[in-house]
Amino acid sequence: MADRHIPLKAKLLVGIAVSTFVAGAVFLLFMLLGNEILDRTVYGLKFMDSMGDKYFNDLQAFVQDEDVSVSNLRPLDIWCSRGDRVYLSVYLGDEIVYESVLKSRIKLNPAVYDPALEDEGNRHELVLCDGTVLSAFLYYYSGDAYYYWTIVVSGFFSFISFYACFIFFVHRKLKYIERLKTEIDILAGGNLDYQICVKGSDELGELANGIEQLRKAVVSHQIAEDRIRAENTELVTALSHDLRTPLTSLLVYLELLDGGKYDSEEQMKHFIRRSLEKTGLIKSMADKLFEYLLAYSSGWDLPELEKVDAYPLFSRYWMDVVFSLESKGFMTEASFSPLSCSVLADVSLLARAFDNISSNVEKYSDPSVPVVFACFREDDMVCIRISNGILPQPLKKDSSGIGLRTCRRIAGYHNGSFSSRAEGGVFIEEIRLPVFKSDSTE
Repeated sequence: MADRHIPLKAKLLVGIAVSTFVAGAVFLLFMLLGNEILDRTVYGLKFMDSMGDKYFNDLQAFVQDEDVSVSNLRPLDIWCSRGDRVYLSVYLGDEIVYESVLKSRIKLNPAVYDPALEDEGNRHELVLCDGTVLSAFLYYYSGDAYYYWTIVVSGFFSFISFYACFIFFVHRKLKYIERLKTEIDILAGGNLDYQICVKGSDELGELANGIEQLRKAVVSHQIAEDRIRAENTELVTALSHDLRTPLTSLLVYLELLDGGKYDSEEQMKHFIRRSLEKTGLIKSMADKLFEYLLAYSSGWDLPELEKVDAYPLFSRYWMDVVFSLESKGFMTEASFSPLSCSVLADVSLLARAFDNISSNVEKYSDPSVPVVFACFREDDMVCIRISNGILPQPLKKDSSGIGLRTCRRIAGYHNGSFSSRAEGGVFIEEIRLPVFKSDSTE
């Protein structure tokens, strides 16, 4: 079952969403943990009481050193201004005499301050330099700095967790991209046998699969080219060897005839007949070589096209086909439409195409069905159509298809087309060539 396609963008969005969720969870966890630690330490009652006692001892020493009295409590402003982490309220009996926030006795409202409202746990007896004992309530608070640092630390670990989680999601893709780059470099180096690793169902997987299919196509094309090159070499070598034998025999027969070295007229006719046989064999081999090279070679030098009247040209080809077929017992029919136009053609190449068509008719046509040759103009194209009956069981079999490929190559060289098809027991071969431009305009 094929993997369902999941876009890479969707995977990245899922990775971002999961990473954000993990980062949020880490931030919440560290905030809870930090608050718990702060509540047990700097924000805890035990710690705050101990710090309050420490600050009060410092206050008592300050009062003695600065000669603070009931009538002169202003030096307490100096002590309270040393830091913002303490709150001090001082009572003489039940009357408020100093408060660290207002720092002014004039603004104090005795009705607002009551020792009963203070926390007895923070109560201290402050002894002034004149021996007066006051009730001092000293409150210590740690401030918000620790809480802000908790937020900063939680945010830092949240960012780290988001980064780590997201990298975990994209690491495999980044590693796969690096692997693809390495494998493409291997292919670029010429090692086309190296197989590309195809993983995943996203765009990267599709890209890797496309590269792999391209590699296979290139390898297949190279194999086909090597095979064709080997076949060309083998064909040329075999034909060179096979041509040598009939050429040698033909040369011997011609030398005998030229030197009059024969005993009778019957022997002379025998030499001539054998020479014709060898000549036909050589021609057949040369035709096969030409057709093969024309069909499969891309560097074959072809002649220039020239303007030729269409009607006399195709009439002559038809007469050649008729002569060849009727000499072998086939029936022929012709259907020519008036043609007052020209085509750009190479006469010898087109003759080669009609020779191949005639050869196909001789091999596979049913002699009881007439071979029909039709020539007509259709828009800006001249159409030549040859149809023949198909033998139920062909006497010969040509599996190479070189003849049809040669016709297609020749028609393409003339900027035309060649097609072949079987319809209702009839085989139809059709060549279409473009009309010369000036004729088409007229």
